[in-house]
Amino acid sequence: MDNKQYISLLCEKREILNDILKYTKSKTFEKSEDEAERIEYYLNNRQKLFDKLIILDNKLKNIKFNDIDNMEVKSIIKENDVLIEDIIKLDEKNKKIIDSILNLLKVNIKSVKSMSKVNNSYLGTYQNVINGSLFDSSR
Repeated sequence: MDNKQYISLLCEKREILNDILKYTKSKTFEKSEDEAERIEYYLNNRQKLFDKLIILDNKLKNIKFNDIDNMEVKSIIKENDVLIEDIIKLDEKNKKIIDSILNLLKVNIKSVKSMSKVNNSYLGTYQNVINGSLFDSSR
């Protein structure tokens, strides 16, 4: 039962990562008076997706899964890793754009800093894991 549940949670994680990637790709930024509000809205919605991901990761950590040679699991983990790497690349690009817009508008959004810290912490942890071993039960 644990194997099926573990695979199901990994697939659910893949869906959330896809949602984050799509949401990140779909947002374009421009210099305008109300752009700061749109940026904050974007970041808050994105944070909700990361919150779901963190809850899901906690569930994955609580499942005892020992079949490290399971090809389906390895494949899903690889797909998730690719999604995370794509999100990281987009984040780096978007952060520069957001920062420049906020500087031009002379606006400081607290959630930009806190969101960036949470997401970068989450994604940074994954980046280290991706660069390490393929199999990690928390992925």
